[in-house]
Amino acid sequence: MRPRIIKIVFLKELREMLRDRRSLAIMFGIPLVLYPLLTVIIGTVGFSKKEQLTKREAKIAVVNVDGAPQLVTMLREKESGVTVVTSEDPKHELAKGTLDAIVVIPDNAERDALAAGDVDIVTQLDRSRTSTLFVESRLTRILSAYERWIIEQRLRNKGESTELLKPLKKTTLDIATAYQRFGKLMGMSLPVLLLMTGMLGALFPALNATTTERELGTLETLLVTPAGRMELLVAKGALVLLSALLTAGLNMLSMALVIWRSLSLMESQMGQVQIDLPALALTYLAAVPTLITFATLVLIVGLVARNFREANSLATPVMMIPLASMLVAIAEPEMTPGLLVTPVANTTLIIREVLTGRITAGPFVLAFISSTVYAGLLLSLAARVFTNEQLVNPSWEPVSMRGLRRAGQRTRGGPRRRLPAVDAALALFSLTLLLYFYIAPSLEPRVGLIPALILQQVCLLAGPALLLAWFAHYDWIETFSLRKPAMAAIAAGLLLGIGLAPWMQLAAMLQQKIWPRGMESQLELLKKILPILEQHPILLPALIGVLAGVCEELLFRGPIQKGLMRRMGMWPAIVIAAVLFAAAHLDLPGMPIRTFLGVVLGWIVVRTGSIFPAMLMHAAYDITQLGYISYEVQKQGAQKLLAEATTQAAEPINVWVLIGGAALIVIAMMLLRRTHRAQSLENPPAQPALS
Repeated sequence: MRPRIIKIVFLKELREMLRDRRSLAIMFGIPLVLYPLLTVIIGTVGFSKKEQLTKREAKIAVVNVDGAPQLVTMLREKESGVTVVTSEDPKHELAKGTLDAIVVIPDNAERDALAAGDVDIVTQLDRSRTSTLFVESRLTRILSAYERWIIEQRLRNKGESTELLKPLKKTTLDIATAYQRFGKLMGMSLPVLLLMTGMLGALFPALNATTTERELGTLETLLVTPAGRMELLVAKGALVLLSALLTAGLNMLSMALVIWRSLSLMESQMGQVQIDLPALALTYLAAVPTLITFATLVLIVGLVARNFREANSLATPVMMIPLASMLVAIAEPEMTPGLLVTPVANTTLIIREVLTGRITAGPFVLAFISSTVYAGLLLSLAARVFTNEQLVNPSWEPVSMRGLRRAGQRTRGGPRRRLPAVDAALALFSLTLLLYFYIAPSLEPRVGLIPALILQQVCLLAGPALLLAWFAHYDWIETFSLRKPAMAAIAAGLLLGIGLAPWMQLAAMLQQKIWPRGMESQLELLKKILPILEQHPILLPALIGVLAGVCEELLFRGPIQKGLMRRMGMWPAIVIAAVLFAAAHLDLPGMPIRTFLGVVLGWIVVRTGSIFPAMLMHAAYDITQLGYISYEVQKQGAQKLLAEATTQAAEPINVWVLIGGAALIVIAMMLLRRTHRAQSLENPPAQPALS
């Protein structure tokens, strides 16, 4: 792409946006003018009303004054804050508002109370009035003092000392810092504020750059210029994303300052509050992928809408999506892997944890990567829509039932075979991740560990990839690289899997010294696997290795890597697929090693033109690792091995084992040098148009 053309188109769109007062009002007017102005007005009115109600004495009518003389005396004290008035019809005056409360005292209430009898003093209020809250607090204080006086009189009448009523000293210490208190308040409103304002900031620039230009006829003129469609989309998309990010950032800063200033001016039971600027910056970083997702969603709405009215109709339900973050913030659910990969919910949870100072690297990275995948999915979908030749066709109806039909051309043999696109690959990864984290935890308690492993690998990992290929009529051979490999490639995959196992174990031990990993999840897994390894020392490693090697490779080195390679170079696609492969295991300290293994597996598929050597390497690696653990279980016993694992003391790896592994790796690389890529990968056929 040509940066100069992108810059020219970007500046053109920027000038158009700056002429639009709606965009400027949302981006700058709301955070810089509206929030502070509303805060000043509401704060001034609220403080004056509170001061007025605090200084005002409440008017109280007492029914049956003779029933509790001491209580009436307390009510008439100057410091009580109430005034006892006489009323002929107290209920009517309370309803009219001339009275604030009525205290109804039963006959002989004080005498019966001193005799330890049952007494019920009734207070009548009208809580529909704001002043009632202040009146009720004063009456509660007076009635509590009267109750204490009654108990003191009872003790004196029995000759007991009133020292028995000496209250306990009660002290409450809040261990939360001022930053955490402020974060708790911000965590309830900031997620929905960031996402909603980000979408609002992107809405009008997106519609101006797409729908308005289509109505004015300038979009068709722009498409026939020397600028490519992707260059135009990058320029328009950059402006929309910049507007969303700038609007969200300004609103976040403005709201944070306003809330902090408001709380610092009033008495708060939460104690002192303070803004944590690094936490706010990390919060904004956590929200960036989701902001990109929503800004792209608004851009897609502008692309598919035929006119401005239709764009507004489509944008209305889309703008409701960020409200889900408010529901999550109110419910305050526990942070689980499933929620950390769920759109909107993951951003809300991470913002809450960041602001309250409880975030750890693992959940943050998982939520950030999953949100980035969703953003990439929407960006790829926007590119697909913008590069469609029907974009400037007035009769194009992409959001109608007719537009949802498959438009693939047909050949004599049936539907045309296609290859997965980037958005299809990312959508497959997202769907698989959601299914896995929501369904997999419930399988083991119901069916047991081994059946659960089979169902997870076959139905939740390989199943979605195979179903997508069948439903979308993908070319199975090209998508999954289902070609017969050379015997040298088969041998290389087997040797690499075995040879890399001890070296990856050594890398994990070295990493443990630099980056210690938590042992809780690993110990839980060992508690489940070690007893089964005692019973099935050969079957379980073979089963897990074969399942992982076949099912995980079908997903990650199949549609995901193939879809990424259609949009980017070989190595970027291999690395991104490897990162997704590592992130799906939900083990942050294990990501470097798994990413490296994913890169090797992806390179083998491209190098040999077949997925089978990668499957064999993956299976051989897992079987070797589990086989070593199975050997130790048979040698020492599951309980002793588990006790050693809790001490986090790992035995050094035998040097001869490392030398043997290195020799196998060298032999495997020599075999791979003799293996040539398949001809179809060296000279790929022209890709069919995306439907």
